Amino acid sequence: MNSIRAEAASKIILLVDGDLEILEIMSELLNERGYLTVQALNGQAALDLLKKMRDLPLLIVLDMSMPVLNGREFLRERGRDAIILAIPVIVVSGDPAPATLPMGSDAYLRKPVTIDRLVAVIELLSGVQNG
Repeated sequence: MNSIRAEAASKIILLVDGDLEILEIMSELLNERGYLTVQALNGQAALDLLKKMRDLPLLIVLDMSMPVLNGREFLRERGRDAIILAIPVIVVSGDPAPATLPMGSDAYLRKPVTIDRLVAVIELLSGVQNG
């Protein structure tokens, strides 16, 4: 993999949310910050996408309330694949922050979340400074 491809691959973010409008807004804001985004409307679509991706994402931004396979179910299924399990997950939800992180997640942000806060957590978890 050449360095340009490696750098591009290191900035891929998988956005998983049941609301297409939220996906589009988050994608646009992250794209403006130099990240590449891939979108899935539910946990099953995200798992299917992850299994097909040649370059895995830097991390996953996951909503908890989705059809087909919700956030908790996605995290459980993700735990069965060591490669996917290694990708950090930021849960972004409208629910109040729980006392403990949902099993299998690395951070929790409550909606609405600002792009600055999301990027700060992305940089913290990934170790990649963008910009």
